Amino acid sequence: MQTPEKKLKYLKKTIETIWHGTDTNAGEYPKIINLYKEVLKLDYKDRDAWENMIWLMWSMSINSGDKSWLKDAEIFARRYLSLMPNGYRSYEYLGMFYRVMNKDEKLSIRYYESAIRFQDCPVTVFHSLVSLCVKTGDKLNGLAYTKLGLRKFKNDPYLTGKLLNLK
Repeated sequence: MQTPEKKLKYLKKTIETIWHGTDTNAGEYPKIINLYKEVLKLDYKDRDAWENMIWLMWSMSINSGDKSWLKDAEIFARRYLSLMPNGYRSYEYLGMFYRVMNKDEKLSIRYYESAIRFQDCPVTVFHSLVSLCVKTGDKLNGLAYTKLGLRKFKNDPYLTGKLLNLK
């Protein structure tokens, strides 16, 4: 019987071989998605597995025109957050998911707002949040988040430029 560690190593090697092989095509994405699901059964804290699997589902929705893949991606993205709510990264990923993959800017802003509450949140999350506020015409919140970001990341060029534009 294979130990969980050995099985995990085998699954990750198989994913690597299929996904990054010379002849990989979108037709193999469902197989890779299923392998990621197996990885997550053994290690649900593998953030890269969650994010790569969700990206593949989104990609399948575009490549195949089958919107059920996007629905599955949303379900798994929300599950990802529910299992790992104690850090910025899950919230940031949901913000990116709704911004890029599901085109819901208002919901995206809510997740980015949650991400910036964490001390280890990088400046790029502030960039995304401010950018979305500006894009949606919410200059007041854009200015507030710019100032908040500059308190944490003094002299950040992007936020400094936004501060001048939003005043």
